[in-house]
Amino acid sequence: MNAPPDDSSAPKRLAQTFDTFDRRLGNRLRLSIDGMRLAPVASAAAVTIGPAFRGFVAAWLLRGTNRRLGIESAVAATTAALIARLLRDRIGRTRPGPRMDGGFPSRHAAAAIAIASSARRHDHHGRTLGAFAAIGLLGRVANASHEPLDIVAGGTLGHFVERAVAAAARRAVSVRR
Repeated sequence: MNAPPDDSSAPKRLAQTFDTFDRRLGNRLRLSIDGMRLAPVASAAAVTIGPAFRGFVAAWLLRGTNRRLGIESAVAATTAALIARLLRDRIGRTRPGPRMDGGFPSRHAAAAIAIASSARRHDHHGRTLGAFAAIGLLGRVANASHEPLDIVAGGTLGHFVERAVAAAARRAVSVRR
């Protein structure tokens, strides 16, 4: 007589299904980008996203009229990246490329989306930064630093961390008044 299926294996099967889907999608994206001869552009975007977004935050911090945006962006990005790092080390999902450290969720995505979300909330070119983040993060998939779900998870984390930082900042300002 066959034993009933083990319910604890259902989450594992679901995780394997998502992993397989994600890795296939990542491979197809990489092949498409290579086929369109966009790999150099995608690679450049992937490499520049971190320094560019750090530069935006530094500029906002130095400019008096945007200092609050700079502070909130820096706190949100740093917090999101730290949480992503802790989760990534705990989860340990391998990357598609040669790097051996975990890739889920993406720290770059968490930080970039936290910064873009903060800029959008402050009505400071947030859509432009969001588009630039999307291009750079797609480049991270194209150069095999991440799979698509790594980026989606990191971006989602970054968005929600930014919302929490914004709420804390509003409370701090209202208490001060």
